[in-house]
Amino acid sequence: MKQYYLFLLAVLFITTPVAAVRPMTSLFVEHLGANIFEIGIITACYSFAPLFLAIFSGRVIDRIGEKLPLIIGSIGMGLGMLGPFLFPSITIFYLSHLLLGGGQLIALVSVQNGIARGVPKEQRNKAIATLTLFTSLGLMLGPLIGGYSTEKLGFQFTYLLFATFSLCLFLTGLFVKKKTPSEEGKKKGKGQQEKVKIADLLFIPGLKQSIIISMLVLSALDIFNVYYPLYASSIGMSPSAIGLVLTTQALASVVTRLFLTTLIHRMGIIRLLTMFMAIGALAYGVLPAFESIAYILIVVTIIGTGLGMIQPLTIMLTYDFSPKDRTAEVLSIRLAGNRLAQVIIPLMFAAISNVTGLGVIFVMKAILLGGGALLGRGIQNKSEKQAS
Repeated sequence: MKQYYLFLLAVLFITTPVAAVRPMTSLFVEHLGANIFEIGIITACYSFAPLFLAIFSGRVIDRIGEKLPLIIGSIGMGLGMLGPFLFPSITIFYLSHLLLGGGQLIALVSVQNGIARGVPKEQRNKAIATLTLFTSLGLMLGPLIGGYSTEKLGFQFTYLLFATFSLCLFLTGLFVKKKTPSEEGKKKGKGQQEKVKIADLLFIPGLKQSIIISMLVLSALDIFNVYYPLYASSIGMSPSAIGLVLTTQALASVVTRLFLTTLIHRMGIIRLLTMFMAIGALAYGVLPAFESIAYILIVVTIIGTGLGMIQPLTIMLTYDFSPKDRTAEVLSIRLAGNRLAQVIIPLMFAAISNVTGLGVIFVMKAILLGGGALLGRGIQNKSEKQAS
């Protein structure tokens, strides 16, 4: 159990600094003289590195365990945050975000795989639910600490502050156990399975659907966090009211995960996923219809509750559908898919919004989320067919 708590601590050190520095990066580089195009490329660099590292890093974690990859990931994240402190220039931010995105991917997959692999099967869903709760806490704490420290310390020293989180992650990694020789022997004995193509993995019933659903949900949350403030400002909402809306949505995601294990026992993963994704999609689609802050807070609470429930469920499904000697690799593919969605879908909807206006993109994204709910139902149908 000691390793379990180490991984929970590690996920706070992984998510908190990234959640803090990513929002303020655009402000920092704008202060340094970057234009909108440069800011967009720098932001995208965070997602590019995982696309190239995902498969390799996942296979390495499957082979050697979580300890060394977690340490390497902490070093990458630390260098990514030290760079802007030591050399505050636009150019350094390209490298900084490549290191930050790549380091976080390696560290996060190590933690997810370690949590899922290190507990008995009957306790796995509860362990993953707790992991995602700690992830949500990190995503909430990061912007709060980052905003306050930026006001008090400035941009450069805030990056230095969050580089210390990577040092804490490095020290945590030192206490993670190495994979035992017997476990390594089993992996080597199954070396031929590494020749299986990625496409073959994605054709495992249910796995591809789980990854697509994860991509749809994460991109929906990204669109909400990036474009809803712009839409809200256009209808006259104050910055403090916009901040309250974003915080309410994030808080709802945290609170709903407290009940995740209980709901899984009562409803099952697939039924829970389908129902909450449909609820989240409906709320997402009607969001532009309201201008009263009271109604908006109710709607974003439903969005946070619905979509906040989905991400941990997709982790559970991804792990369950994965070949047992390829779990880290498949978790890496899932995260890479998330990063790809974070780049492509917001850019696509940004182009659409130039023609249709901001409000329409929430309706269009809600339709995609509804399609994701149908995909979830498809996973259930396949499971029932296999069981019969």
